[in-house]
Amino acid sequence: MKKLYIFIIVLVMAGIVSAQDCSDLFISEYVEGWYNNKALEIYNPTPNVITFTDNYRLIRWSNGSTIADQDIQFVLPLVGNIQPFQTVVLIQDTNFPGQDTMVWAGLRAKGTYLAPADYNAGTQGCRVVFWNGDDAISIQRYINSDWVDIDIFGEIGVRPLNSQGGTSNPTGAWTDTPPYWRGEGEYLTRDHTLIRKDSIKHGIDKATMNTYGNTMTGGFPDSFNAFVEYDSMPANFFDSLGVHTCECKSLSIEDRPNQELVQIYPNPVTGNQVTLRAAEPIELVTFYNMLGERVYAMKLVANTNEVVIDLTADMRQTVLMVEVKTRNNRVSVQKIVIR
Repeated sequence: MKKLYIFIIVLVMAGIVSAQDCSDLFISEYVEGWYNNKALEIYNPTPNVITFTDNYRLIRWSNGSTIADQDIQFVLPLVGNIQPFQTVVLIQDTNFPGQDTMVWAGLRAKGTYLAPADYNAGTQGCRVVFWNGDDAISIQRYINSDWVDIDIFGEIGVRPLNSQGGTSNPTGAWTDTPPYWRGEGEYLTRDHTLIRKDSIKHGIDKATMNTYGNTMTGGFPDSFNAFVEYDSMPANFFDSLGVHTCECKSLSIEDRPNQELVQIYPNPVTGNQVTLRAAEPIELVTFYNMLGERVYAMKLVANTNEVVIDLTADMRQTVLMVEVKTRNNRVSVQKIVIR
């Protein structure tokens, strides 16, 4: 009887864990670009419309703060709703009085949700969409009369240092080198766009963050390791905003036209060449390594739908991100594995 009781408990707990997948909002893309070019893409991985109003809010935990939720300037209540398997792209309100630098047109075109942009207004949420590489961000949900973090970018209560002497001035960022907060290695959360991996099905709460390292090498107990759940692109990369691919949904061609726009083969790559074949003429091909650094670019003059790329020494990475722009101004961003 005792063994049966334990077995039942295990089954119940397994059900609770599995229910976390594809069950609530999470951050699907983070943009920390130059000046005020900041954006956050939020994804609904469920088959239901989710109502923001009175249920969700966004907090910027500035400079390692643990009490930002007590200051209305750093708390942005979300309003409206988000459709099933869709995103909202949060940017600053470019028409708001007091903004010192306008958001670039390329990013403005991607924005679907505007946040206050007057940093010194002293009003609700006026200091939220001003993150730098050393700020944490969390989505909170109102559960059982309390606000609970359901996804955290960065680490609340930690301000990562810079690579110029290991201080907080000038602004530092989480890096690619353990323990990730000390300013050693390459910045990942400053001057970068980070895209959530397709395999991620739920956000990171505080409990998950505390235990992540038990199952993921180099995980969060050493601080925030962005590579665990995100792919990296360079500063001011906005092309992938507005559409997120996720294993929570079996996506059809109609769901992700720009993903199906280009075929890459072989993938994984085992030889010295990779072929890109598009449904329309290709204009530009760019390869990035996992630090978001451009390692190869080719602008095509001929009107062709196919190009064969000879891999250079700099492209001999485990994983590369490939951006293909067509002459019809459509963009596909995909991942390839080099073996």
